[in-house]
Amino acid sequence: MLEHFFECYSDLSGLILCPVLGSITLLFIPNSRIRSIRLIGLCASLITFLYSPFLWIQFDPSTAKSQFVESLRWLPYENINFHLGIDGISLFFVILTTFLIPICILVGWSGMRSYGKEYITASLIREFLMIAVFCMLDPLLFYVLPESVPIPMLCGAEHLLFARIKLFLCRGLVQ
Repeated sequence: MLEHFFECYSDLSGLILCPVLGSITLLFIPNSRIRSIRLIGLCASLITFLYSPFLWIQFDPSTAKSQFVESLRWLPYENINFHLGIDGISLFFVILTTFLIPICILVGWSGMRSYGKEYITASLIREFLMIAVFCMLDPLLFYVLPESVPIPMLCGAEHLLFARIKLFLCRGLVQ
């Protein structure tokens, strides 16, 4: 299965996996090294942002088809595939997402004293999920991923009631 993944690997997979690799790297850094955590998180988000214009350069606007299409059989007995692609609208949403996440990390830069590692990790996971939402072509994953985007936001809630209120407001504003 891994050999097939490397055969169908393209720029879109690298863009999606970059924040994931950054958040996995943060797992191995102790909470006391907040400066390293900030820099690794910012570097991972900036690498993702600097990686996204290459998609725009390689994108062919003369066709309406999805481009950079990748397909990987994920659960073959259920006919669920990991099917990625990007069109003209989702391209700009991906670039906007990769532009905004480093800004979000920089906005919280000075306030990261006690939960800095969690903030950076949640931001990188949210970036991964948002990019994946805009690139998913499989109907099942396209439904599951938007529902999972608010989860990193709720991880920092101290009380379950507060988390429910945040989720209600987030879902209410979207719908």
